Amino acid sequence: MDTLEEEVSQVDIQAQIRADFSMLESGQAIYLDSSSTSLKPVHVARAISDVHSQHCSNVGRSNHRIAEYITSEFEEVRTKVALILNCYVDEVAFSFNCTDSINTVANSISLTESDQVIVSELEHHSNLLPWLNRAKVKTVRTLESGTVDLDHLEELLKTPTKLVSVTHASNVTGNIQPVEEICRLAQQYGAMSLIDGAQAMGHFLVDVKAIDCDFYAFSAHKMMGPSGVGVLYMKRDKQDLLGFSRYGGGMVNMVTSDAVSYHSGPAKFEAGTPNIEGVIGFGVALDYIANIGIDFIHKHNQAMADYFINHKNSDRNIIYPFPLALKRIPVFTFRPTGKIDINYISRILSDRYKIAVSTGFQCNQPLYRRKMIDGGIRVSLHVYNNRSDIDRFFQAIEELEIFLA
Repeated sequence: MDTLEEEVSQVDIQAQIRADFSMLESGQAIYLDSSSTSLKPVHVARAISDVHSQHCSNVGRSNHRIAEYITSEFEEVRTKVALILNCYVDEVAFSFNCTDSINTVANSISLTESDQVIVSELEHHSNLLPWLNRAKVKTVRTLESGTVDLDHLEELLKTPTKLVSVTHASNVTGNIQPVEEICRLAQQYGAMSLIDGAQAMGHFLVDVKAIDCDFYAFSAHKMMGPSGVGVLYMKRDKQDLLGFSRYGGGMVNMVTSDAVSYHSGPAKFEAGTPNIEGVIGFGVALDYIANIGIDFIHKHNQAMADYFINHKNSDRNIIYPFPLALKRIPVFTFRPTGKIDINYISRILSDRYKIAVSTGFQCNQPLYRRKMIDGGIRVSLHVYNNRSDIDRFFQAIEELEIFLA
C-alpha cells in the first residue's frame, strides 16, 4: 500500500472511531481534555446498562446462575488486564482509581518517617501526597529534555531507599519517562519501584515484565473505560511485603471467634463489593482498544502530536514553559504571552468555540511552583481526535490574539 492509500485508510478508520463517541457526533464539544478523563465509546455505556438490566448480581458471593455468570465476566476482565500488561492473573488487583491503587501500596508497605521514598518533580499529587504522609520524600530532578535525570536518581539512591515512585508519562508535559532504566537503578540499590501509568495506558503498549517494576497503577477512565475502576499490578514476590489497607467481605477464607484466615493474591486487596458494572464496562473498553489496535492508537496519537507541534511552532501568541521530549503522548501545556487570566481564556474557548481544555495546575503544583508559573492551559488528545480539532483550536487562539497579546 502506498503512502496516499495508507493515509486515506487511516482517515476512514478514524472517522469510524469518532462515530463511536456520542459527544463528538452530537457536536457538543471539541474535546481536548483526555488527560482529565477520556471519552467513552457507546459500547461501554451499553455494557454497563446491560449489567443493571440483565445481569444484576454480586460477584463471588452466590452460586445461582446470574451470580456465576457475572462473576465469570468480572474475572474475565482481570485476565484481559493480565494479557495486556504481560503478567500473571494473580498479580492484578482492582481498585477504584489510580489514586486508590497508589494509596493501597503506600498504606500497605512498612514505612516509617525515616524511610526514604524518591519521586520525580513531574508527579501528580496522587503520587506525591501518599508518600509525604508516610515517609521522607526526596525529589529527583528532570533534565532539559524533560525526562528524569538518571544520574541524580542514582545519587539519591546511594542513601538507603525504600521505594522509587514515578510517572510513566507526565500529565502536564506529556513526556514519557525512561521507566525501564529507573526501575533497573532502583533494583540495583535495593529499592522497590512503583510506576504511575495513568497517562500511559491506552496510548502505547505497556509490558510490566519488560519494565520490571514492582507495582504499576492506572485508571480505567483514562483509557476509554468508566470512572471508579483502577488497577494495581503487584509483582508476585512483593505481595507478601504488603499488609492490609482495608478489611471487609470477600478477603477471608475463614473467620472464627479468635482467628481470621485471609486470602492471598488480589482478593487480599479487594475487600467489599467492587464496582462490578464499572469493571465489566472496562473490559469492553479493553476490547475496543484491542479491536482498534494499540499500535494504530500509538501511531495516530504520534501523528496528532506532530501536527500540533507544527502548529505550535508558528503561533507567537502562546508560550510553552515545559520542554517537549522526543518520546511523548499528545499532551501540551501552554500559557498566553499576555497577562490575561487563563481561566477566562478557557471559558471563551468553551462558550464561544465549544472547545474543552484543562486549566490550572493539573494536580501538580510543585512543578509549576518551581517554574514560578501560576498554572497553565492543557490540551490533551486521544485516538478520537483529528487534525480538524487541532486546526479549530489554533484558529480560535488566533482569533483571540487581542486578548493574548
